[in-house]
Amino acid sequence: MGIEIRQLTADDWADLRDLRLAALADAPYAFGSTLERELRFDEERWRGWPVKHGLFMAWLDGTPVAMAGAMPEPDGVEMIAVWAHPETRGTGAGVAVVQAVIDWSRDREAKRVTAWAVENNERALRFYQRLGFTPTGRDDDHRHNAGLRELELELLLRA
Repeated sequence: MGIEIRQLTADDWADLRDLRLAALADAPYAFGSTLERELRFDEERWRGWPVKHGLFMAWLDGTPVAMAGAMPEPDGVEMIAVWAHPETRGTGAGVAVVQAVIDWSRDREAKRVTAWAVENNERALRFYQRLGFTPTGRDDDHRHNAGLRELELELLLRA
């Protein structure tokens, strides 16, 4: 099994769409958007996403299986859209796309990478902590479920 990681371009829009819709169907609580909303996106919208953000995808034997995005902010990079297909968790694909975001952030001399996880998503919280992320103490309302809180984690980058 070979994992290929690369930064997406507009030409990868179909793989991006398919994997993102799979993520929203699998874990709707984990994202700031909804499957219903993104099902309405047209090709132009999907093609524009990699142009606006650093998006990385993992392919396992030619099949897209994991993704993570990087959104530059004044004091660092916010990691977004992190997801790995359930059947491929534990293969290293998820770690590899997050590491690609971290490397991309370092290349841009970011001071930190932040990520948000829903408070009851223990798997995601453990995943980030294994990679060196620590809670910042900041939290926020979940965009689509008032009963949930999102917790911010960060990874401080050294020069």
